[in-house]
Formats: sequence, structure tokens, C-alpha cells
Amino acid sequence: MGSLQLNIGGSPRMVTAGKERTIAAALLLHANETVPVDKLIEYVWEVPPRAARASLYAMVKRLRISLGDSDVIRTTSSGYMIEAAPGELDLHDFHALRKEARQARERGEPSAERTRLGKALALWRGPALADVPSPALHHSLVPRLEELRLETIRRKIDLDLDSGGHAQVVAQLRDLTRNHPLQEGFWSGLMLALYRGNRQAEALAAFADVRRLLDEELGIEPGAELRELHTKILQADPALDPPGAPEPGRPAVTVRAWDRMCQLPPAAADFVARDLDRKLLVDDLADARGPRVMVVWGPEGVGKTELAVRVAHELRPSFPDGQWYVALTGDGASPKPVADVLADLLIGIGVPTDALPRSTEARAAVLRARISDRRVLLVLDDARDVPQVRALLPGTSSAAVLVTSRSALGELPGARRHSVTALTSDESLAMLCAVLGEDRVCTEVAAARELADACAGVPQALRSASARLLADPVLSLGDLVRELRPARGRERGRERERELHGV
Repeated sequence: MGSLQLNIGGSPRMVTAGKERTIAAALLLHANETVPVDKLIEYVWEVPPRAARASLYAMVKRLRISLGDSDVIRTTSSGYMIEAAPGELDLHDFHALRKEARQARERGEPSAERTRLGKALALWRGPALADVPSPALHHSLVPRLEELRLETIRRKIDLDLDSGGHAQVVAQLRDLTRNHPLQEGFWSGLMLALYRGNRQAEALAAFADVRRLLDEELGIEPGAELRELHTKILQADPALDPPGAPEPGRPAVTVRAWDRMCQLPPAAADFVARDLDRKLLVDDLADARGPRVMVVWGPEGVGKTELAVRVAHELRPSFPDGQWYVALTGDGASPKPVADVLADLLIGIGVPTDALPRSTEARAAVLRARISDRRVLLVLDDARDVPQVRALLPGTSSAAVLVTSRSALGELPGARRHSVTALTSDESLAMLCAVLGEDRVCTEVAAARELADACAGVPQALRSASARLLADPVLSLGDLVRELRPARGRERGRERERELHGV
């Protein structure tokens, strides 16, 4: 129950040799039973030497001398034995205290049970057989001891939580989840302790952590107990409150049922071409096996937003739990703070305003937890930089994110990227036909092509020119082209001048 410590008659006895400590530990773990010589040899040596029996006899003799009492270790017909009376062995005391705790539980005395379990755990000084160098002992006997210790810890923590001691067990539970990450009982205890301490966001973040860990390590989802606790925390279920009077300071929170929102703007009626771009993006984001973050990037006005919105509309069947749109206005004078974006999203999915965490990090944790098992598509339009996007990314692959930006956001981990370039001359002409009508364009094809060339295949410029023509039905395409020629000539002259001066 930690390092090996021996006391005889109240005096500590030191056993420095590793193999002799192994013999002492083996005999104590089988106290009041004979341990055969062959078994002791197996515990002492991984590969026994030829003279193993003679060496073992010599070691037992030296161990008796170290203990200062030759009668402590008895020789039997087949091996050796240490006799231990009640109260002489910590391990026996541990089992006795566990039995008393179980009896207190059966009598309905949680306080007495908690006291007995606390005394039982106080007997432990560290991992079982911490300083005993015996792989065989560690393989055959330590796992059972460790399981009993963890079982006792779990029950003691449950009683601590039931008695209102949630604040006192958070640090212990964090250590336990770090050292025993696959023990879901410790994670549920941590989530409940955090929630009862008015730390709902951290409780939800803990669920996201264990869910990600189980998926990475074992490819499984958390068990029913953890999933049910997660749901109750999201709903602020009163059943999670400690027994007795409710804790002061906890707001009365009611989280609405999940709302399958579609916030996408309408797809542009004049959206043309981009068929290959659109298909690639739809196929990539619909594939749950790969990364679910896509950055659509390119220069201003090239049509990134229109493409992203059209793709998002086509992906609606793949993301039935919601399609969200956020205009980040990343290159505007005042981009929207990420904390405000998170607040809008959380309120939209049912988190009351008075229950919103204060910090950006806590809000991001709540969002990740809230959508961890939801098939949601999030469109982040006009992102400025990686930090602005990172806080909005989900923690699981059930949700997907489509980002538009003038930058490729190269430092965004795990994202795929798709560059959007200018329209070709034919695609530009098709867009003019979609906006102005084929009859008007076909009557002035040459002028239409020159107008498309003047707009350099930029949809935003083509849309502006089309708006001018729609506003003045008398204005012909040729007239508009002739107006634009001087401006284009001046611009080309400035470009040549910049090239000559190396600017």
C-alpha cells in the first residue's frame, strides 16, 4: 500500500535489498498462507538462475536477520509463511474498514460510511508495492489492489458530493482524471462537482475532453451515465443540486430544447458557373471521415460568400441539426468581438442570457459541449485571422465549418483550403445574361464581352455594372463600355507606371 514498511515490536526494520523486499512483500500479501518456494522464485526472478533455490534460502536467512526476529518467517513443508494477527497488517485493516463501511451503508449511515472509507484510504502511502521490484507481483496482485483502492476512492467522492463537499474534491478529481483518464466515474464526479460549484462551462468542457479522449483512444462514445449527466447539466436539471437547501447564488436557468436553426442568407439568383468548385466543397464537407473545416479564400469581390452560401444550402440534408451563418466582417473597421459572436450563437440554441459565461474561453467551451453530438454546419463569413476562427471551431467531427477569408489562414490547424479565382470570360458573360437577360446581352455581344473584360472576372464588379444597366433601361452596354474606357486607360497607365518604378 505504497512503499514497503515493516515494524516489529514498534521498531521500524529496514530491508534494503530489492529481492528480499520482494520476498517480504509476497509473504505479507499472502499472510497466514504458505507461499511455495517455486512461487517465490517466480516472484523474485523473471529468469531464475540455476541455483535459484539455494539463493532463495540464503535470501530468506538474510531477511530474518534484517527483521531481527527469526520467528517472523516460518518454514513449512513446501515453502514459507508470515503469520499476522488482526491489526498487524495495513492491508487487513484496509479490508476491515471497507467491510465496516459497507455495513454502515446497509444501515443507512452515510456519515459513518464516509468516515470508515476515509480511514481506509489514509492507510495508502502511494501506488501498491511502489518500491518492490517484482514484475510478477505487479502483474498478478497489484491490479486487484489498485482496483479496490480506486473503487474506495470513487465511493468516498460520491459521499463527499452528497454531503456538499463539491468544492473540496475538484482538485482531487482533476488529478484522478489525469492519472486514470479512462475511468468514466471520475469524469462524472468532476463534472458534477464543477456544476455544483456554479462552474457549468467547465463541467461541459470536461465532457468534451473525455469524449475526445475516448474517441481518440478507443473509438467509442462516453457511456450512458456520462451522456445523461451531460444532458442534465445543459438543462440545469434540479436533480443535480445537492440534497437539502439549494446553494445560494445559483441562477434559475432553463435551457430550451434544441432549435434546428437555418440562418443562411438566400442563395444569389445570379450565381453562375463554379460547378467544379461547388461540387468539390460539397463532397469534402459531407464526408465525415475527413477534416470538417474548409477555408474558401481569394481576393475581395471574387464571389467567396456567394459560393459558400450556395454550398451550405446544398449541404442542409447532411447537417439537419442546423445551418448557422455568422458575418464576421473581418476586414471592416470594427470586426465583431468573438465573445459577442459566441453569445449570439449560444442564445440562439437555447442558453439564457443570464446563464452565459463571462469569458470567451468559457463560452467557447459551452458551445463545443452543446454541439458535440449535433450535425451542424457553421458558415463563418469574411474571417480576418486564425484566432477569430479558432474559438468558434467545434470539438467533434459531427459538425462542420465553412470559412471565407481573403487569407488562406495557413496557421489554422486541421483545415483544408480552396482557392477561388476570377471568372472566365464565358462565365462572366453567363453572369451578365443571368442578371440582364439573354435578349439584352445577345443584341450587344461584343460590348458584353468588353464589359466582362473590364470587370476582370470579378462578380462584384459585374454585379455593380449590371445594377447600373438595370437602373437605366435606355443605357446600352456599348454606352457603358465607352464610359468605362477612359477609366480603364487611366488605371492601366497607373499600373504601367507602378511597374516601371518597381512598386
